[in-house]
Amino acid sequence: MTAITSSVGALDVQGIVSQLMMIERQPLSASMQRSNQYNTQLSTVGKLSSSLSALQTAMTSLASGRFLQVFKASVSDTSMAAVSTSSGGNSGTFQISVGNLATNRQLVFDQLGGQNITDPKAVISGAPDELTFQINGKTQTVKLRDKPGDQVTLQTINDKINSAGVGLNASVVQNGTQYKLVLASSESGTDNQFKITGGGSDSGDTAGSTLAGLTQSSTGAQESQNAKNASLTVNGVAISAGSNKISSAVPGVELDLYKTGSFTVTLAPDNVGIGKGLQSFVDAYNQVISDVKDARSGTLKGNASVLDIQTRLQQVLATGVPGADPVNSVAFLAQVGISLQKDGTLKLDQNAFNDALKKDKQAVSNLFGNPANTGFAQRFNQEINSMLGPNGVIETSKASIKSRVNTETQLQSSLQARLDSKQTQLIQQYTALNKTLAQMQSGSNSLFNMISK
Repeated sequence: MTAITSSVGALDVQGIVSQLMMIERQPLSASMQRSNQYNTQLSTVGKLSSSLSALQTAMTSLASGRFLQVFKASVSDTSMAAVSTSSGGNSGTFQISVGNLATNRQLVFDQLGGQNITDPKAVISGAPDELTFQINGKTQTVKLRDKPGDQVTLQTINDKINSAGVGLNASVVQNGTQYKLVLASSESGTDNQFKITGGGSDSGDTAGSTLAGLTQSSTGAQESQNAKNASLTVNGVAISAGSNKISSAVPGVELDLYKTGSFTVTLAPDNVGIGKGLQSFVDAYNQVISDVKDARSGTLKGNASVLDIQTRLQQVLATGVPGADPVNSVAFLAQVGISLQKDGTLKLDQNAFNDALKKDKQAVSNLFGNPANTGFAQRFNQEINSMLGPNGVIETSKASIKSRVNTETQLQSSLQARLDSKQTQLIQQYTALNKTLAQMQSGSNSLFNMISK
């Protein structure tokens, strides 16, 4: 925009042009206000899109029936194991007997040249430049020297192994004046055990291995161990696992084994957990209704497309599941405690839902999702897919509003160019007028002075 200037004269050019430009600027200001309104509308439509997507997410487990497969698990002896639940599973009691826990392979090196190690920073003469290990079928290399002549110590070996990240954990352990290097697989189980293949030798057992000139005493051998898989039975069925965290033994349950022995795990339906899944659906639906109301009372007041969102969702609620008997079974959400309120929101009666679930769990499950894809969750999903699709109410509303924004943007560019030109013209005109007036004033003063003499 051209800067407003003024020159000495009878007229306040800057003030006059500023006042005139305020009037000239009104169409641009009106266009900018419309742009702000359209951008607010875009934000409102985006919020509706997000709430519809959230509702769709909340219905996923309802459509599949997974929300009914929520159980609470308990263990008879908490000193032996802990349990946590995931989706799936079935009610029941499971007898578990643990024969042995999964272990990591561990080798302890506590001697150098047949003597105990008393200084972890003492140089190990003759140490190799690198070590190699085989871990889970893969060869891993650990460099002990970055350049020729670097000194290798017990601490060096420890640090280099840990920084290499090859699937081994090293530690220097002090016992009185003696120091030991302990190597252990990062993970338990026979698949994850390591083997020394270079820079030392591996007996394949707990004793007789060497590493970079380090050896094992009888004590070091006793402190070493071989890798094992966890061995257990579940209701008499044998199971082997490389970890003490086992998710395959009891469906829907993760076991965390602490020690060997026998215990029982009991799974029972978790009505509280089921209720949370249902409440998530109800809350997500109510959020959509709230956003629709806010939109219709705000920048999208009177917009028929927004009202259509609520209408289509309520039509799904009003239509029972085809083929379901509403008298002897359940065909509507209201029959399982999810009722439509006067304000258009949903409300969950957990006790009513529990009663319906206890009476006929399969009928309740079919109410939300079934092989014919006619469950409420499935039909809600279909409607929302349509709304969010390329030709749906959300995308078409966005496209329409964006088109208006673009139109206003182009108009503003045109108006601004005209304003810049108009301002330049006014400045030139009033500056010239000011100059003329100044000349007239000067002439008048000269004439007055001549007359006065």
